[in-house]
Amino acid sequence: MSREGWLMRLLWLPILLVLAGCSIVVPWSLPTGSPAPTGEPAVLPKAGSEGRSVVRLSGQAPTCGRKVEETGFVYAPQRVVTTAQALAGATPSSLAVTTDDGEVYPARVVAFDPDVNAAVLYVPDLPAPPLPIAEEPTGPAQLIGYPKDAEHAVAQPIKIKRTVEAHSQDLYYTHQVTRTVLMLSADSSVAAIGGPLVVPGGTVVGMVFARATQQPADGFALVAEELLPITKDARAATKRVSTRQCEPDRRKPASA
Repeated sequence: MSREGWLMRLLWLPILLVLAGCSIVVPWSLPTGSPAPTGEPAVLPKAGSEGRSVVRLSGQAPTCGRKVEETGFVYAPQRVVTTAQALAGATPSSLAVTTDDGEVYPARVVAFDPDVNAAVLYVPDLPAPPLPIAEEPTGPAQLIGYPKDAEHAVAQPIKIKRTVEAHSQDLYYTHQVTRTVLMLSADSSVAAIGGPLVVPGGTVVGMVFARATQQPADGFALVAEELLPITKDARAATKRVSTRQCEPDRRKPASA
């Protein structure tokens, strides 16, 4: 190993990150889906044409004691991809997507991968145009999605700092997995978990799944190549699959 490689290992090894049910050696501490920081949120511009392809997810997960409130994006006709953590434990009949113009469509989960932390929904009659997914993770990007209480999709400039290999646990802490993750930074809190990272030309190069608690202007995204296997397999899927149980740290406590 080169001298530079050893220096990087020495710099990163003492610091443990926990995100989306996984541990990774990077210089932040971050639980998945961490809440936005207090204070005045940044005012972000409304998304351009790509915003038509980004949707709000809603539903109920009563056994988890929470609502489903997250962003997803259309990658193929009537197919939406988002994080598995958003849908874990959700009641199937409660799931819906809302487009940027306010139209609501019932949705069903047709793919759910707790290893990658990605899921796909089939949304019959959804007219939103797809965004292509590519494998190139470099260059300037925008995070498009719905921060808390946003009525329309917004666009947030994002800097892709580097790519790292995350040696971690699956969503349910049952076995080890390896995921390729983009480390991100922004001028304000990274918003819209589940939103796509879109580069000029309208191509998606990643999907945001967490923000840092100590430094909320930093975030993390799955690279496009992690999404491609599940999205490809579900392009024509219509059969509902289980959203399984809640994440271990989101299960509703038993009554006394």
